[in-house]
Amino acid sequence: MFFVRLTFRILCFIVLKEVYGDNGEQYNLYGDAGRAYTLEIYIGRPPQKLNVLVDTGSTTLAIASYARKDSNIYYHSENSTSIFKSGKEVQAKYSQGTWVGRLVSDLVRSPLLPSIPEVRCDIALITTSHNFFMNGSRWQGLLGLAYLPVGAWGENVVVGSWLDSVEHAMNKPMSFRLKLCGARSTTNATHYGNLELLDDNTQTEGKMFRTRILRKWWYEIGVLSVRILNSTTTDQLENNTNTQLDNKTRNQAVTDTNVHDIDIEMCLTLNEEKSIVDSGTTNIRLPDILFRQVVDQLRNAAQTSNMLILDDFWYHGEAACWPEPQEWSLPWLAIDLLSIEADNQYFTLEIPPQNFMRVVSARNNSRDSGMVSEFCYKLGLEAGGKETILGYTAMEGLQILFNRSTGWIGWQSSNCGFGARVSGPYNTSTSLLTTCQLTQPVPDVAISIRAAQWTLCVISILAAAVLIYLLAPCIKMFLVKPLPRSQQISLSQAALVETETT
Repeated sequence: MFFVRLTFRILCFIVLKEVYGDNGEQYNLYGDAGRAYTLEIYIGRPPQKLNVLVDTGSTTLAIASYARKDSNIYYHSENSTSIFKSGKEVQAKYSQGTWVGRLVSDLVRSPLLPSIPEVRCDIALITTSHNFFMNGSRWQGLLGLAYLPVGAWGENVVVGSWLDSVEHAMNKPMSFRLKLCGARSTTNATHYGNLELLDDNTQTEGKMFRTRILRKWWYEIGVLSVRILNSTTTDQLENNTNTQLDNKTRNQAVTDTNVHDIDIEMCLTLNEEKSIVDSGTTNIRLPDILFRQVVDQLRNAAQTSNMLILDDFWYHGEAACWPEPQEWSLPWLAIDLLSIEADNQYFTLEIPPQNFMRVVSARNNSRDSGMVSEFCYKLGLEAGGKETILGYTAMEGLQILFNRSTGWIGWQSSNCGFGARVSGPYNTSTSLLTTCQLTQPVPDVAISIRAAQWTLCVISILAAAVLIYLLAPCIKMFLVKPLPRSQQISLSQAALVETETT
């Protein structure tokens, strides 16, 4: 009986540790390697439990409504008594994958967000898709957290978002905070994190570095440079962390050893199309030429450390596997972001190699069973054409606060992950907003929509005026009493009618 109780207590401890983490904090986001972070939600009456990928790179709540080859879990619309069907078709296209579906609305809630009420919101029920659901994925859709302009579209339809519905229900603008922790250890590929919705006026603890949202569609920001931190700087940062020096001393060490001006050509290249923060994308995606430059430096550093890794790993996204978990000694990655405090100011995200040398599978098998342990990794960087996308590889180990209404994103170090850091601020002699040709902030989405409505109103008035002008002769004929006409005109008209009828 004692052993039964002991076993039960151990199982309870394991479950509680998995749910609450090592420091007692509750986590509500989970995911498999390369599968981003998912949240459990309930839809309809009676409630149907589904997992949705938390995605700052889209807007619409889109849910599978059919069984796929690799999954028979989906939303059964015929079983919901609370569903409202609009009868309209909607679609969406992503950097990878497309889908087509039907627009409905239903009740949505998440038990893992207890302070957020159940709301009725628009849902796109996916009926067909291409390269959208990844093989083996344990999620059935996307929970889009971006702005309205990048939502799904259809003919004569505007698809609302879950966040907009929450704000309407609570009658106030809402921010949200993501804390993405990555894998728990080098021997576990499952990652975890936390999503929290906050009032826009909520005060946060600790030093926060803020970057402005340049355009409210995706979360577009100013990425100024992506570079490799030299070993001297990295060693000094590690020493500062180990000796627990204060943030001012640590930042001074970075300034003294790594002073540099922003490379304007790199800045222009990074922002040529757009630079966005996207939790639904795994890797850090860089313009082709910059991807090659950064990866070349990492590859050379690995060769200097006598690490034999094939080029297919570095440049083509192939996995590399070892019988033991790897302790990476590669240099850190630095990502410089425009500060909201001043146009000539920036701060730096410092990304450790454990973030971008991503573990994608971890099998720690006993050799007594005849099976060999295998730990496989992929590079968390990829070529993105002309785009710059900070996927969750750049977010793990940090807390990121998205203040939607005010238009900024705040970055902080967190108490989980592999020790990613934020340093700064640093000043330059010129306006980065001007020299990097970054897009000026645009009006809020609501203002943009009102402007569009006024534009449509003006166009409608002009169209009506043109129509009245064209129809004026007909209107005049019906409303104005005819004047006496000559016999010749009357006969001519009579003859014309008679000719057409004979």
